[in-house]
Formats: sequence, structure tokens, C-alpha cells
Amino acid sequence: MKSIQCWIKTRNPNKTPGLYPRLAVAVLIIAAYFYAANRLFGYVCPSQVFIGLPCPGCGLTRAALLLSRGDLWGSLRMNTMLPFIPPYLVLALYKRKAADYYLVTLVIMSFVVFGWRFIHSFGIEPMVFNRNNVIRLTLRIFAGRL
Repeated sequence: MKSIQCWIKTRNPNKTPGLYPRLAVAVLIIAAYFYAANRLFGYVCPSQVFIGLPCPGCGLTRAALLLSRGDLWGSLRMNTMLPFIPPYLVLALYKRKAADYYLVTLVIMSFVVFGWRFIHSFGIEPMVFNRNNVIRLTLRIFAGRL
């Protein structure tokens, strides 16, 4: 963290490399991952790409998009935790200590809801198994069945 503060404070490019070139490289690496993961595996979620199983956050982006279009029930079907995220963001801005407690509660609730969704909704989008995942493909390569 101290090195990041150092980059921001020092504006002289001769002393230390600037933050912006490194930020640009990081953005390019992330964009390359998203493009490659989507083209090769059909998903960009690291959990879906590497182990083939959804994570507690799967469906949040689609839920936000559905909510922005006015489809409340479709949004809740994708991920029921979406309504609990904006209050956390507001708390994080104004009441840091309360936000920490809320975040712990949010993570616990997220895993409980994820467990319930995994048991009762597996096989319905977004709770699907991705057969084209890294672990399965790696095992098939080593077994000689690719």
C-alpha cells in the first residue's frame, strides 16, 4: 500500500514509474482474461472457468441488468443478494465500522443463500455446471483422452 501512495504522491516520472502505465497494463491483462475466458470456456467467472461450479456472486451482473430494465422478479431469480449490496456501499462511504459488521453479515447470508440455491436450483441458469472447465480439461489431457 505504501508503494501505491508513493506512486500517487510522486509526479516526477524520472524517479519512479507512474501509476498510469501500470494501471493500463493491469486493465489490458484483465480485458485479455475476460476475452480469452469467454471465448474458450463460455464464462468469465473464475469459479466457472477453473472448477466449473458457480460461486455465490454468479448472476449478480445479470440481476443488476434485469433490475435496470425494471424486471424485479427476474433480478431476484438471478441472485437474491443484489438488494443488500447498495446499503453496504452507502455504509462503506459514511460509517466504516458499521460497514465491516454489515459485510460479515452479507458474506454469511450470501453463502447461506448460495447453499440453498445450489441445492434447490442447480441446473437452472445461473446455477449450472460448466463441463468445459480448466480442471476437467487438464485431467483429460493427462489421461490422454482429449
